[in-house]
Amino acid sequence: MVKLSVSSLVAGAALVAALPSYLTSLTGLSLRASNSGQIAAREIGGKVTNKNLARFDNSNIEDGVGNGTDWYHLYLGNGSVAAGWPSKDKWVSFEDMFNNYKLQMYVACQYLNWRLPNNDIAEVQAIWDGIQVAADATGVDHRLILAVIMQESHGCVRVNTTDLGVRNPGVMQNHNGKASCNDNNKLTTPCPSKTIHEMIREGTAGTTSGDGLAHCINLSGNGDVSDYYRAARIYNSGSISKTGNLQSNIATHCYASDIANRLTGWVYAPSTCTCDDDPKSCGVATN
Repeated sequence: MVKLSVSSLVAGAALVAALPSYLTSLTGLSLRASNSGQIAAREIGGKVTNKNLARFDNSNIEDGVGNGTDWYHLYLGNGSVAAGWPSKDKWVSFEDMFNNYKLQMYVACQYLNWRLPNNDIAEVQAIWDGIQVAADATGVDHRLILAVIMQESHGCVRVNTTDLGVRNPGVMQNHNGKASCNDNNKLTTPCPSKTIHEMIREGTAGTTSGDGLAHCINLSGNGDVSDYYRAARIYNSGSISKTGNLQSNIATHCYASDIANRLTGWVYAPSTCTCDDDPKSCGVATN
C-alpha cells in the first residue's frame, strides 16, 4: 500500500491555477452505449481466463518503462502491434502512472462540476487500494483499470451517475452497479473507502447487468496485447465493429486510442484524435 502525503494534496491545490487547457476544458465523461440488447443477467466476479493475459499478482508497482512520454499518438485499426498499437513493454509503470494522474484526481471533480467537492487524500488512497484489490481478484492488469478510471471519471469519486439508456455509476461508470457517491445529485462526502472499492470492483469484475473489464478481455479472445485495447472498446460500446477497427462502432470513437495513450504516458498533452469530432477523418463505420 502506498500512503499519500498531505504535501501531495497541498501541491495539488497550489497547482490548480497552472493546469493546462487540456484539463480545464474537461466537460464530462466518455459517451457510453446502451447494452440493453445483451443478456439481462450477468455473472459477477469475472476473471481473466487467458493465462497469457491474466495477472493475479499486481504487487509489482514498478512494472513498466517509468513515466513514459506525455504526448498523444492517434491509433487506428484493430489494436494489434502490427497495426501500430503499443506492445505491453511500452506501458508505463503503475506507480508512475498513478503519480502522474494524482493531480487530476485531486481537482477533477470541480472541473466536471464546480459544485462537486474535490477528492481528499483518503479518497485518492482508496482508489489506489481499490485498484489493487480488484486487479488481484480478477487478473486484470492494474494499469488498465487505472486508465479506464481516468477515461471515465478522471478519478472523481463523486462523478455523477449518468444514464443514456443504461445507468452508469462510479469512477468507472460501470453497467448499472450499486456503488456511487453521487446518485441523482445525492452527494456522499466523504466517499467511503468501501464504496470506492466497490465502484472499482463492479467496473472490473462486472455487475448482474453488464460486463466488467475482465469479461471484456475474455470476449476479445485474441490472446495478445490487442485484447486490452479491444476490451476497452467493448467496455465503452458493448461490442467491436464488424470492421475490426477500434475507432468504428458507436459511442466514443477515440476511446481505445485514448486508453492506449494513457497506458504509455499521456497525461496533459493535447489529444490529436479527431474521430469523434470528424468521424470521416478516421474512416469510422457505425456497424
